[in-house]
Amino acid sequence: MNTELSVEELLDPLQTVIGVVEKKQTLPILSHVLIQLKDRLLTLTTTDMELEISASRKIESDTDVGFTIYAKDLIDIVRKLPEKTKIQFKIEETKIYLNANNNTFELNTFDHQDFPTLPKTQNTSTIKVKQDDLKALIENTSFSMGNQDIRAYLNGLYFELNKDSLTVVATDGHRLSIGEVKQSNKLEEKRTVILPRKAVIELTKLLNKSNQETAEIHLSDNYFSLVDTNTKIISRLIDGNFPNYKQVIPTDFSNTVIINRVDFLSSLQQASIFVEERTKGVKLVFREGKLNIFSHSERGQAKTQLDVKNQEKEIEIAFNIHYLISILEKLTSNEVNMVVPGGENQSCMISALESENYQYVVMPMRI
Repeated sequence: MNTELSVEELLDPLQTVIGVVEKKQTLPILSHVLIQLKDRLLTLTTTDMELEISASRKIESDTDVGFTIYAKDLIDIVRKLPEKTKIQFKIEETKIYLNANNNTFELNTFDHQDFPTLPKTQNTSTIKVKQDDLKALIENTSFSMGNQDIRAYLNGLYFELNKDSLTVVATDGHRLSIGEVKQSNKLEEKRTVILPRKAVIELTKLLNKSNQETAEIHLSDNYFSLVDTNTKIISRLIDGNFPNYKQVIPTDFSNTVIINRVDFLSSLQQASIFVEERTKGVKLVFREGKLNIFSHSERGQAKTQLDVKNQEKEIEIAFNIHYLISILEKLTSNEVNMVVPGGENQSCMISALESENYQYVVMPMRI
């Protein structure tokens, strides 16, 4: 069987699905991309048996054919060719020959009917959400996910869907990010899922590329899927109970300080030059309407100071400086509320002054 595809037709969908493919796979076929041509539609699919992505686009060829090919080699070849180049595919039982600009490449192939797919989902709930809202929710919370934590449920993003809201939460046990948008969801009861880190990364890439106004999310007992016009992403869910994040949100707001976000961020970035690499700790001292920020390492030390509003109690407290910086970089308001705890083990909460769509909780530390 022979067919022809241009670099222009192949490259975009191939770049969309390539992130799923790992260098080391338990099954050789998982290193391949499934390529299907039918009714002038090209569809590329990759999977690692936990995550599956398909990307489609209209093409000129009217050939109906399916085959697999080693994904990393194919994208390396395609990226090095001019956009308008036509690639001829000669498909045999165990080999595929690519001809482009008088160059020939020989790659292995498998029976495309053996390419694994994730099972069809059942007991599915469907909601629609503005893509800009979903993108913002993920970008402003996912940085707090755990990474290779022994507690699997921390290595993902928690979605909580109610009839009137969508809430996204991430935590690594030391910090917590919460984002919420109000919207009407056609749900009979609350649904909660934990989406794995790798799926979150690929979903973010997809949302950054998409120009659709609305995203359609399908939730089942074991799977999460998002359907776009030309792309579909399906992921297994993390099995586990996400911690009750509401328990760590401060309930005592009596010591809520207002701080200029840009000044606070700048002061922390300057102090970070002299943060001890092991602890990454910075000390904050609230006194007489001022916030003094102290950091030190074997190379030296730094002290920065800025004005704050509403400061009543004199408090000394320490945090991981990178946690504070990452929060202030996500917020866009001119000023932030910082609920400063009075005890050693109480959490601190930071949010925008004029909006509580995003709330960030950080546990203090000893240095």
